[in-house]
Amino acid sequence: MDIGTVGVMGAGTMGNGIAHVFARSGYSVTLCDVEQKFLDRAVETIANNLEREVAKNKITAADKTAALARIVTTVQQVRLAECDFVVEAATEKFEIKAELFRDLDRICRPEVIRILLRFRSPGLRR
Repeated sequence: MDIGTVGVMGAGTMGNGIAHVFARSGYSVTLCDVEQKFLDRAVETIANNLEREVAKNKITAADKTAALARIVTTVQQVRLAECDFVVEAATEKFEIKAELFRDLDRICRPEVIRILLRFRSPGLRR
C-alpha cells in the first residue's frame, strides 16, 4: 500500500514534531486534536521550527511554504478516515488511548497502519 496521507492524532510536542517531519518529507498530513487552539499552537510551532531551518539554510523559504501547505488541521476524528497511516501521539492515560484506538479501528480502513506512541512514560498507566 502506498502512503499518501498521514494522520497524526494529538498536536502536542510529539504530535507537532511528527507532523513537521512528515510534511517536510513530502507527505500530506492531517493533524487532529480535541480543540482548535491546540492545533493553532501546533501549526505556529511547526512554522517557527521550519523558519529556523530556513535561517540555517537547511531548507528554502519555498520548502517551508510547501511543508505548511501539506498540513491540514481538524477537530473531527472522522477526517482520519482519509489517511493511509495514522500515528497516535495523544495522552498517556490508558483509558483515553484505548478509546482513541477503538475510534480509529471504527473510522479507518482495515489496511490503514495505526501506530501507538508512548514516549513520556515507561508504560501506560491505568
